[in-house]
Amino acid sequence: MGKRLTTILLIALSACALACCLWACSGQPQQSAPKESATASEPAGDSPEQADGVDAEADRIKMLQGEEKVAAAQEFYAPKVTTEDDGTQIQLVPNDPYMWNTAILKGENRGCVAEGCHSSLIDAPQLLPMTHPKLWNPYNVDASLKFCYMCHSKALFMQDSMHALHMDSDEFKGDCNSCHYINPTTGEHEMWDLVKYDTAYMGITPVPEVAGDFSFTQDSITPTDQVFYYWENANHQGITPDNDTSEEAYQNWEIKVGGTVESEFTFKLTDFEDQMVDRVYKMDCQTNPPGGAYVANVEVKGIPLSVLMEKAGVGADWNALHSIADDGWDVYPLPKEYVDQYKDDILLVTEINGEKLGMLQGYPVQLWTPTLGGCHYTKRVVELSFANDPVEPKYFKGFTNPKTGEMFNKPNTAIFNYANGTIFKAGEAIEFEGFADAYEVPVTAVEVSLDKGKTWTTYDLGETDTMRWVNWKLTYTPEKPGSYLIKVRAVAADGSVSTDPSQLFFNVQ
Repeated sequence: MGKRLTTILLIALSACALACCLWACSGQPQQSAPKESATASEPAGDSPEQADGVDAEADRIKMLQGEEKVAAAQEFYAPKVTTEDDGTQIQLVPNDPYMWNTAILKGENRGCVAEGCHSSLIDAPQLLPMTHPKLWNPYNVDASLKFCYMCHSKALFMQDSMHALHMDSDEFKGDCNSCHYINPTTGEHEMWDLVKYDTAYMGITPVPEVAGDFSFTQDSITPTDQVFYYWENANHQGITPDNDTSEEAYQNWEIKVGGTVESEFTFKLTDFEDQMVDRVYKMDCQTNPPGGAYVANVEVKGIPLSVLMEKAGVGADWNALHSIADDGWDVYPLPKEYVDQYKDDILLVTEINGEKLGMLQGYPVQLWTPTLGGCHYTKRVVELSFANDPVEPKYFKGFTNPKTGEMFNKPNTAIFNYANGTIFKAGEAIEFEGFADAYEVPVTAVEVSLDKGKTWTTYDLGETDTMRWVNWKLTYTPEKPGSYLIKVRAVAADGSVSTDPSQLFFNVQ
């Protein structure tokens, strides 16, 4: 008897320890303002009376049997449908005959944008104790945790900071399941938001060998108001300034060209207006996440770097070009190898899409370095210095997974203009659209899957221009109602394939 009691006690203590470990390792969402429903008539949260009624109905259903229980459960646990301002209907959880996704997994109450948690991961960083550069989401790409991971080394230190922020918050009322999913094969605690459609939910309709009408162009232009920006400054506080955008500021702006040159000189932008050129260029954020929207393809006008190098008499005794901003920003200099190859393409840009730069794009001038990450696109340049640094600088063209050495976002794709859970009509064509790019490597194919990556339909692109993105379109007509998951990945000329395809969950009725 004593041994039995001891065994029971040990089991109880082990269970408690396990619960504490699970709690300690949970990554719960930082509480922001309660998420508002997209349906005007739907309250943001249940009152105590409503909550009691919901619990009572759930208890009642548990006691039913047979077809009566099936009918009651299907009605009570049906996935929630909301309506956006434009009339679009959204259902974030797949349909399944057993209500497993809602009644057992409780999918509508898990993840960062669950009821009562964050209304948007784009806005959430503004609630941090310190400043954070403002973010936004052009092309209406559905923002996920990947948007956070890329800038923060794919969660290598996000893990501890997120646990600390949530565990120390009086506002957080969740538990381990709020953010984590236990993989039944590996036993690992995975992020719910990243695996719910691939692994956790049932009810996804598989479609092998996708058949659709595919096309692409490299000439599409991103509207100026959707051109992304990220204002990083010399002190790394990420505070967006309010700089002068007057015509006088443009007329008086001066840039010094110096360093290891024969003739240092200072010039105004107006001095080289007759030598400015027009180009169509892409720009990728260095840490644009898989499936992310921080890309652009625009018409730009500016002064070729080669014109300034010729006037200054730049020789061979240098290894780094420093582009210094008026706030002292000089973090990502360019190596000589890159400058020599692209000096005719590197521009001091003064116009985007036929208009002067906006303040957020660095009015009155921004250095554009096509094929490289946006971190090299210095805003408000006041000096170009050709220097001989002790160590030749590194240039950034994609983001490497420090654990595996593979590229997170090279090649990369995204699906534009639809939110996860969008409801379409059966038999009506859906036009999916997005981008594909691999920085300095040409993209040779776009591949699409509707069976969670078991089969891929390849659409060959032929030769593509690395100075511009690939803007692809796929028209697909779902014939049957159901819940679907489309995945898109890119193939590059060096044989690399997107390691983390973009995806969109949608419903058909």
